[in-house]
Amino acid sequence: MSGSASKTKGASPPTRSGMIYSTLRQDILLGELAPAGKLRIDHLCQRYGVTSTPIREALNQLAMEGFVQRRDQRGFFVAEASMTELEQLTNTRCWVEPIALREALAHRTVAWEEHLVLTCHRMLRVERSVTAETFKDNPEWEKAHRAFHMALIATCPSRWLVDFCALLSDHAARYRNLAMSVIYPQRDIAGEHRALMEAAIHGDVEDAVTKLVQHYRRTADIIVNSK
Repeated sequence: MSGSASKTKGASPPTRSGMIYSTLRQDILLGELAPAGKLRIDHLCQRYGVTSTPIREALNQLAMEGFVQRRDQRGFFVAEASMTELEQLTNTRCWVEPIALREALAHRTVAWEEHLVLTCHRMLRVERSVTAETFKDNPEWEKAHRAFHMALIATCPSRWLVDFCALLSDHAARYRNLAMSVIYPQRDIAGEHRALMEAAIHGDVEDAVTKLVQHYRRTADIIVNSK
């Protein structure tokens, strides 16, 4: 049988465990499951309408990624959100992601530039909050926001570095929402992203890196100053 004939047509459908993992992960990132809250297996089974097996598999995977904590004799808990954790996360992003951005800009292409402009445009068309009066996270904005930041470093030649940046971004999602709940709607988040995009497509490496770090630091400062 030839190689082409042996390939399956289309992607395999997600497994039950995979779907539960994705949904549980999203609920943690959006704050639907509160930081430090206990994750009771029976309650999660009722919440998602499944048996305990896919729940346990999802929790174990999320524990490996740091979104869930597994404590001996006590079960699973949503990872805590603390000032110490925020400081470590922000510092790590500001150390690591500029490397990915520099490499991406060194390998920039016309296709990369067009995709970056498109993802930025799509993000700017989505409302940050689902209500105008008070902040309520819009999951569609989170998706568009993630797509923009991943497009920014898409031409970085290190898959390991890009994947690590994506993981750090996901961990920062809870803090992004906390920051917006404090300062909404005063922060010009659209303007920050637009300026970052323009610096990148003009190939101004130092300006792009500076704007990226300021963007991340500003989120952390908002939370720290609110305490």
